Amino acid sequence: MAKKSLITLSICCMLAPAAVAREDWIMDTSGIGKSHNGVISSDQFLELGMNTPNSLRLEGEQSLRMGHLDRAIMVLQRSVEMAPLDIDGRIMYATALEQKLVGQKERDPALFNFCVKQWLFVAKKAEFPDQMAQGRGHVYNLTGSIPKMWENDKKFLARVLLPEDGSVKVALGKNKKKSAD
Repeated sequence: MAKKSLITLSICCMLAPAAVAREDWIMDTSGIGKSHNGVISSDQFLELGMNTPNSLRLEGEQSLRMGHLDRAIMVLQRSVEMAPLDIDGRIMYATALEQKLVGQKERDPALFNFCVKQWLFVAKKAEFPDQMAQGRGHVYNLTGSIPKMWENDKKFLARVLLPEDGSVKVALGKNKKKSAD
């Protein structure tokens, strides 16, 4: 304990002259970012031009944790566009889309279909078994079905996707044949 406080004291003494002279610039971020309950988020990050898929994924993950779904979807979509085979980014993107779908009162069939396609991509293209299982689990939770043993993606999607004109209500996790009976 004494050793830790001694190290902290020595660091503070080294930084004290510079910190005392310019403390006001540290907390003045009102012109740069927007404050959300003490957490500062800035849109300038997206405009800098030095974005990598990993940095966008981290920004999207933070927005998702803070509950800003629209911002998270926007940032994660950019990440997926830059690195389409990055399964971690695709999982975060599909998670954000699914949270938006679940939060809707009148669920959008186009969003449902897109979300199913994203999770199916994760289930089919993931390198690790846990990611494949996560994708298959979400596909099952959304549609009530998983691809059969020899069923290709096109046939599976034709079976589970909903018409986007709104003629069929989106019911998560229910098989269409069982819900029609």
